[in-house]
Amino acid sequence: MTLADVVARFNTTPFLFVGSGITKRYYGLPSWEELLRSFAERISSDRFAYTAYKTKAQDIQTTNGPLPMAATLIQKDFDEKWFSDESIRQLDDKYLDFVENGVSPFKAEIASLIEKNSVILPSYIDEITRLKNISKKNIAGIITTNYDLFFENLFDGYKSYVGQNELVFSPIQGVAEIYKIHGSITKPASIVINDHDYTEFSGKSKYLAAKLMTIFMEYPIIFIGYSITDANIRNILSDIAECLPDEKFNKLQERFVFIEYKPDTKGALISPFSIDLNGRLLNMTRITMDNFGLLYDALASKEAKISIRLLRRFKEDIFSYVISSQPGPLMQVAQLDDKNIDEDRLCISIGLSNTGEYGLKSFVDSNKWYRDIITGELDSLGFTLDQRLDLSFSSAFKGATGCFPVHKYLSGVEGNYPLVESHAARKFDDLISNTIKKNRSNLNYSSVHELWNAEKTDLKRATRLLGYLTEDKCDVDELYEVLRQILESNENVLNGNTELSINLRRLIRIYDFLRWGKKRPQ
Repeated sequence: MTLADVVARFNTTPFLFVGSGITKRYYGLPSWEELLRSFAERISSDRFAYTAYKTKAQDIQTTNGPLPMAATLIQKDFDEKWFSDESIRQLDDKYLDFVENGVSPFKAEIASLIEKNSVILPSYIDEITRLKNISKKNIAGIITTNYDLFFENLFDGYKSYVGQNELVFSPIQGVAEIYKIHGSITKPASIVINDHDYTEFSGKSKYLAAKLMTIFMEYPIIFIGYSITDANIRNILSDIAECLPDEKFNKLQERFVFIEYKPDTKGALISPFSIDLNGRLLNMTRITMDNFGLLYDALASKEAKISIRLLRRFKEDIFSYVISSQPGPLMQVAQLDDKNIDEDRLCISIGLSNTGEYGLKSFVDSNKWYRDIITGELDSLGFTLDQRLDLSFSSAFKGATGCFPVHKYLSGVEGNYPLVESHAARKFDDLISNTIKKNRSNLNYSSVHELWNAEKTDLKRATRLLGYLTEDKCDVDELYEVLRQILESNENVLNGNTELSINLRRLIRIYDFLRWGKKRPQ
């Protein structure tokens, strides 16, 4: 399996579940332990100051682990010294106002330190640009335990929810949103870092899990910037798993991907991975890599039809209208790609346009064209085959070369279509590459049915070998049944330029020729 194959399985654009590894990578920000060590050293010049706090924390019984307890001990001493010793204060007026209004100096100083050091490292500018490029249509939203504003600064039009309370008690839309479940530097009091914070967080975690349940069940989730052993991830997943019956729980593994950073990894290594959640085994896909740009490039193939930001605004407007019965501001109707209309003043009509022409042109792409050869799903749109060729062939064929599956359409049209005819296969071997022709004699199967039954457990291999069958061994009804099963079981199977999608497109072209092309005059 390749990275492209993993993304091709997604039913929609994914959510990213982001940990501190991302901003440590792009900003060079300290890890949790490095952050605590730096504050311990501001309290005392003793080289063992942090070690002393950590050792003491390990001797105190707590369900949250030693680091939150170490943060508690450091915060207590730091706050006392901050108020009594001006020399350790490093806050500007904005953060001093927070302290004046009751925020712990420790948390205010953490927020200030993160803000001052949130500067993109030049070596990652290209990788970050690739991430920004996919934020508009390829990422549904962000869940993060980070305090910084990396995603707010990078992703235009996303709305942030800070802390558990804001997330749990707000009408979220589930798209173009950033859920900062451990707080944010914009609200230093919200930062979850000490033992009390984590105890309070755990006490409300069931409410958070319930709020996130829809996100986890509807979207692929990519965990990135975390260690595989991270307790935060395991606790959140355990809370969600506890709410799910086995059938729903098993579906999670189809859409969970864990990104493991490993220096000097060449390309992306795909492997299975399992987490034990209180006796229930959650399986997911692990992708090990050094260059996250490979992931961002792969996600570019999973694109929403309109911008995520715009989709969120439409959902919010509809929700607001249902609750209040009050319409929003005056809007203008236009095509979504009309550059003369401000997105904030645009409204949407769902469905094809009333003339039908724009709807057909924009709706039928290459994937839908290929699927229709097998499923006939475009017949319900009510257009004749002539209209479909006139209006949608150019958009479906865009970027393609060579033969295209057009015999189904040409077999029932009244007009003449020389351009379409030029891409129709004239004979069976027009559809077969020279490599296949050279090696097909090595195939030991005599029919589609026999090959499929023997090889179908390996879909890529089966679809590749089916293309090696000679015309006399390729029964059109048997081929139809195989293609129907594959397309009905995975509506996204033709997405991208994967080995599987390439194999399937070849087989659909073969089917199109065998079913309709052989009956047409050549």
